[in-house]
Amino acid sequence: MEPVILGAGGMLFSDPLFQHMLVKVVREQCPELYGKPEASSESELAWKGVPVVFDEVFTGLYRLGRFSSSSFVDVQPDISVHAKLLTGGLLPLCTTLASESIFEAFLSPEKSDALLHGHSYTAHAVGCDIARYSLKTMKEMDKGTSWTSFKSAWKQEDSAKQNLWSMWSQDFVRDLSLRSNVESVFALGSVLAISLKDPAGSGYTSTAATGLRDTLLHDSSSENAIHSRVLGNVLYLMASMTTSPDTIASIQRKVQAAMN
Repeated sequence: MEPVILGAGGMLFSDPLFQHMLVKVVREQCPELYGKPEASSESELAWKGVPVVFDEVFTGLYRLGRFSSSSFVDVQPDISVHAKLLTGGLLPLCTTLASESIFEAFLSPEKSDALLHGHSYTAHAVGCDIARYSLKTMKEMDKGTSWTSFKSAWKQEDSAKQNLWSMWSQDFVRDLSLRSNVESVFALGSVLAISLKDPAGSGYTSTAATGLRDTLLHDSSSENAIHSRVLGNVLYLMASMTTSPDTIASIQRKVQAAMN
């Protein structure tokens, strides 16, 4: 069983239409080997074709502004993996979820038929209870007014883009994108990714973003250090789902100053 994995582990995001068609194609491949020829009459979500796995550790649970990244590509995964935001980082916890038809494929009294796979802290009782509360809180924030100011600032006339928003302001993203040392800027939900130009070449071996990371971390004019993640020439900033607009604005000013 060789699954197709869709996630945000790389530094480039594939076109959602391409990913949608990719899932459609792989689910039509070798149904006699990988699953039932047609969807179960009990559920349209029944597994068929090659199983599709979504790595939602980075992209799920509103990190990109929506509960699940699957909505961007308009498909439902057969298996999805979640972590981090389940407990807001308070305790280690991760889960692997599967559709009913995938679950039934491993359902057997024989140990040899089981999927002998698990995560550390999967059954951590306190972590599970915190995750339950965390999920409830984020759903309430999405339905309430917690992110209203961010959503309103990114409101688009195009109805197809109405649900796309970012905690990072449009003016800030535009300012960064116009700088001579910036290759591209990506902002969606709580995530900001700044790709810096590197004459030596981009990629994981690049050190173009380490200087910016160190400047933000050791800013002597600020009482609070800004921790960021570097992947080659790309610097990632991820806000908490409870970060206030004032805090975001303060961080934006410090990033702009650091890039000067």
